[in-house]
Amino acid sequence: MGTEALVTPVPPDQRELLEKMLSRLPEFADQLARLLSEQDEFYQQVEQVAPDELRQVCRANLKRALTAFADGRELPLDAARKTGQAQARQGIPLTAVLRAFRIGGMFVYEALLGLAGPGYISPTQTAAMSSTVWRTIDLYSDALTTAYDEVAAEPPPRRRELLENLLHGRLSDPAELEQAATELGLPVTGMFIAVVTEAVEPDWHNTVELALRARRWNSLWRHTGDAGLVVIDRVEDVRRVRDVLASLPIAVGMSRPFSGTLEIPDALHRARVARLSLPAGKAGVSVFGDSPVTTLVAGAAAMTREMVRATLAGVLALAPAERKVLLDTLGAWFAGHGSAREAADQLFVHPNTVRYRLRRLQELTKRDLTDPIDVGELYVALESVRLDAG
Repeated sequence: MGTEALVTPVPPDQRELLEKMLSRLPEFADQLARLLSEQDEFYQQVEQVAPDELRQVCRANLKRALTAFADGRELPLDAARKTGQAQARQGIPLTAVLRAFRIGGMFVYEALLGLAGPGYISPTQTAAMSSTVWRTIDLYSDALTTAYDEVAAEPPPRRRELLENLLHGRLSDPAELEQAATELGLPVTGMFIAVVTEAVEPDWHNTVELALRARRWNSLWRHTGDAGLVVIDRVEDVRRVRDVLASLPIAVGMSRPFSGTLEIPDALHRARVARLSLPAGKAGVSVFGDSPVTTLVAGAAAMTREMVRATLAGVLALAPAERKVLLDTLGAWFAGHGSAREAADQLFVHPNTVRYRLRRLQELTKRDLTDPIDVGELYVALESVRLDAG
């Protein structure tokens, strides 16, 4: 059932009010967005992270409802049902969505009365308008609630098991993959990004979902909240998703974009390696392959990293304070493209101080900073130490 015939043709004076409101749609969408953010905690968060997107949603919903009223057309309910399904799958409280419908309905009613002014429409017409608004709210709310409850009634263990099977590559049959994706609300052949976060509180992924959903990206997360999938429309979305995640105080690793559910396990592994490319305890976002050397070091086996670190064994054996000075100086030298002067500027010391420390480091490592091979070994070793530092 896609529509319900609740709307009847409105009198000319009321149609004129509806058309006035439609002609000022951006203004009323902005007002509704601010009203929602003031009266509901969920939409207050959306307003903070994605104000433009919230206004676009308000504008689309207002246009749909006002046009239906003005034309006396049937009210489409597919949008309400899809909203209910999406909210349930993403764990958004049903109360927040229903409250938004009520707030939006009253906003439209009061806005129309404000446009009319005193005496423009009769008390009988005012009552009829109020009745239409509330019947519409009830209809939309019923459709949304039914769809929400249908999804919410699905056994959580089943959904959890399906997601785990996808993430770990336990499904290979195309029919099984298609069924799992459908039940989880994922496109079978869509474009995805795999995401891995540091160990966080179990409910933290709700905040991540909210930030992504505010920009219209659907995401699905493990119940532990440390791994998930983000559905994107185009490759260019990777940068935008990264910007959103970078605004949160957590460490995040992202895969490159990929298509098809068969690629999920490999993409998740790459996201995990990207997460390990960030120093321990440091917030930020790393995309797999952004820094090839760091990515290789992060994904290397323990034995390989032990061998790499051996290059700096003499430095690592020093007292912590002296060790830190030399490693910081080497890092600044690399960041300054091999310039002692640029390194000195970063460290707020004299260039001769940098040169003295570099000579000391060469003595301890038996490496020559004019030899490209030795320089490469030192850089890889430094990256390994940096990533392992707590």
